[in-house]
Amino acid sequence: MDFRSNGVDDGSVEDGLYLATDERERGSAGPLYPAYSDADRTDRYGFVCGSCDSTAVQMGPMGRLECADCGNARKPTGWDAAYL
Repeated sequence: MDFRSNGVDDGSVEDGLYLATDERERGSAGPLYPAYSDADRTDRYGFVCGSCDSTAVQMGPMGRLECADCGNARKPTGWDAAYL
């Protein structure tokens, strides 16, 4: 998939996915865009890496996002010091 060459805008469709560029998350190498399987944004498919256009973005239990292809990552959203 090559989202960048298609001029991705909010609501763009690529391979049946609707990207929400206005909901992007900051990553270490580029933004991470939420991808939905419907135009109404009710069924989230996952994330698309803005650095390499991959859909192989994994989410950890505390909200950490990491692209398996290029390593673009977002730090966890929460931290519980009592856990350790």
